[in-house]
Amino acid sequence: MSARLQILNDSIERVKGIQFGDPITNICAGDGNPQRLAFFVKYTVKQHKNRFGFVHRDHLVRCTDNKGKFWNTGIQVIYPGHLPYDECKALFEPVWQAQYGGMK
Repeated sequence: MSARLQILNDSIERVKGIQFGDPITNICAGDGNPQRLAFFVKYTVKQHKNRFGFVHRDHLVRCTDNKGKFWNTGIQVIYPGHLPYDECKALFEPVWQAQYGGMK
């Protein structure tokens, strides 16, 4: 749990430095995925309560392909710049381990 929290905190700081229109990379998207390389629109935090009344926050980045398509992506997998695919695989490994590595 602490690894996921650390990744989230690092992601918040990283995304705060990105400006509108900057190139970004979704490190968990495959090489052929058209949403891997995109451009930054905005960072948002959406809050919702579950049925028990606990507040959950979704940290999202609004992305565009500069051709009229827009989508939201979790901030944990967004990095500034258009990165090569091999670098994305290396950056995604700790995120994957924190999220799924402990599950058997």
